[in-house]
Amino acid sequence: MIGKVLAFGLVCAGMSVGQMAAAPAVTAMGAAPATDTAAPEKAYAFEVVSMRRNISGSPDRGAPQIEPMPDGYRVKNMSLHDIVLTAFAPHIGGSVFFTSDQIKGIPEWAESERYDIDARISDADRAEWQKPEAQKVMLRAMLHAMLADRCKLAVHREVKESMVYSLELAKGGPKFKESTPDEVFPAGIKLPWGGVVIPTGDGMRMYGTTMASFATVLAERTNAGHTIQDKTGLTGKYDITLKAEAPLSASPGGQAAVSESELNAAMLAGVEALGLKLVTTKAQVEMLMIDHLERPSEN
Repeated sequence: MIGKVLAFGLVCAGMSVGQMAAAPAVTAMGAAPATDTAAPEKAYAFEVVSMRRNISGSPDRGAPQIEPMPDGYRVKNMSLHDIVLTAFAPHIGGSVFFTSDQIKGIPEWAESERYDIDARISDADRAEWQKPEAQKVMLRAMLHAMLADRCKLAVHREVKESMVYSLELAKGGPKFKESTPDEVFPAGIKLPWGGVVIPTGDGMRMYGTTMASFATVLAERTNAGHTIQDKTGLTGKYDITLKAEAPLSASPGGQAAVSESELNAAMLAGVEALGLKLVTTKAQVEMLMIDHLERPSEN
């Protein structure tokens, strides 16, 4: 998903005694759990699915690509880890996807191996697929069915209390603008949940983003150490430019000499320049636990 937000080469139970709170259980994925928001009334599934290992030989094989099509869904050069993150969203906390720290038990090969997917929908589902909000619900249900059928995926969810960052408005309010309805966004990584993100050397730019999306991407992009939950109360879509607050030190060659951890810390500090603040608190955090996952069966 979107691990490191689509690798940023570009974008989701039971209860342990005394530690885990009750959470919706998902032990098979033929259909979304009944507690899912906007759960589909029917068990959607792709009519035809092709899943093939990407063995092009290039070191990075190009940037991962996700592209909903009028007749289906296509993925190029993505790990199953990221496909799983695309397929599931947390039920609590307001995040738009599980960050890498919130998914446990996924095999190493599912993070390193890349796949191309060409999935087609049936003619009967095509009209509903054209509706953006319906497509989001249908896509997750179809990915659930595909992963259960082709990869024997089984998962469950666990909820625990943990330290988090609460993203809140600072005094003076936000210092970024709301997106206009007819705005044409710059080329960048199109996120499955809406909007565009463009990673930069000293931060990132997001267009048409909700605050929940910004909070989740910020946590993934910066390795924040805690889940970031949106508590701003802002309900629109926004254009946001986040830059590292601290200047990058220069090496003799003139290039930035700064560690990733230093850059991440500077980016988190830069949140204040946006009229926002990060407050450390305790909250419930949902985890996606991978019980079983196999390499895709042959086409």
